[in-house]
Amino acid sequence: MSQKAASKSAAKVLFQQANEAYFDDEFEQAESLFTQAIASDSSVGDYYLKRAQVRAKLDNISEAAKDAGKAADLTANKTEHLRQYFKALYLHGKWSYELKQYDDAAESLRKAATINPSHEEIKDLLAKTEPLTTPKPEPVASASAGDATTGSDQAAVSVPPRPQVRHEWYQNDNFVIIEVFIKRVQKDTAAIDIHEKSVSVSVKMPTGSENNFEFDPLMHEIVPAESTFEILSTKIEIRLKKASSGKKWGHLEETEAQQSKLSSLGTSRKGISWDTIAADAEKEAGLKPSEQGVNQLFQSIYKDADEDTRRAMMKSYIESNGTALSTDWSSVKKGPVETVPPTDTVAKPYSR
Repeated sequence: MSQKAASKSAAKVLFQQANEAYFDDEFEQAESLFTQAIASDSSVGDYYLKRAQVRAKLDNISEAAKDAGKAADLTANKTEHLRQYFKALYLHGKWSYELKQYDDAAESLRKAATINPSHEEIKDLLAKTEPLTTPKPEPVASASAGDATTGSDQAAVSVPPRPQVRHEWYQNDNFVIIEVFIKRVQKDTAAIDIHEKSVSVSVKMPTGSENNFEFDPLMHEIVPAESTFEILSTKIEIRLKKASSGKKWGHLEETEAQQSKLSSLGTSRKGISWDTIAADAEKEAGLKPSEQGVNQLFQSIYKDADEDTRRAMMKSYIESNGTALSTDWSSVKKGPVETVPPTDTVAKPYSR
């Protein structure tokens, strides 16, 4: 084994020992062990990030902020470390604000906000920090003959902001499914990182830009080993295995704000509960769930269906007021789906 490999191996052992000390609330010992791990291998951002958290526990905010900044530098532009990068930016911004280093705080918080625009703490902290930053001088227009572009011309040729990528989620008894709608993603340009309480998605586009999503913390725990993802032609589908089967998630993430953001995306599959549909159907038919398994049937059809089939199911069920369910998009897309009341009944318009 080479000396470099031996140092990296020793660093991993020290890092594990440091984590154990941290969880035992032995913060001074943990700090010492993290420092030894960094001395053996200073190229790992997570070592600095964990030491930063320990130093914060020891009320050494100044050194904690430095470590968080170093962790952000080491994990920047590495899609496999997106989660650590986001956390390092957030902590560096938070602690820099406490140290009244407002310019540094704002810079890190802005970067973190591009990864997760709905993170409430970051939005609130950034709103407090921005007014305290040093004003930047207005750029002086060039007077050279070769650059006679006017202000209005510059506005006309400015690059438009990158459109926000749509993402939705829904669930059944065993899985939470997240769909990120990005077309023609190459498998080697996407990184999906799944943990017990978080999911991060990073996609490098052909233009060189990146689309990043951070779902953290999730509403409930999941089982990463039994969770999967698939990159399709029109989207990335992530299937998260629930740690507690049958437990219904009220939101994808713990924050109410994220739920509000998702609900603003238009017609969303997360608003449809196939459990409710199944219960209504079983009630109308006078059957017990064990006799028909309607719920399982709906879930199976929806889970394995392509995009058009799912759209047909959504549109037909909503527009028919729950009286029709079609999987034929070529027929459903032609117009509104009529309400079909049960035999010997008449459908009446709803009035308030």
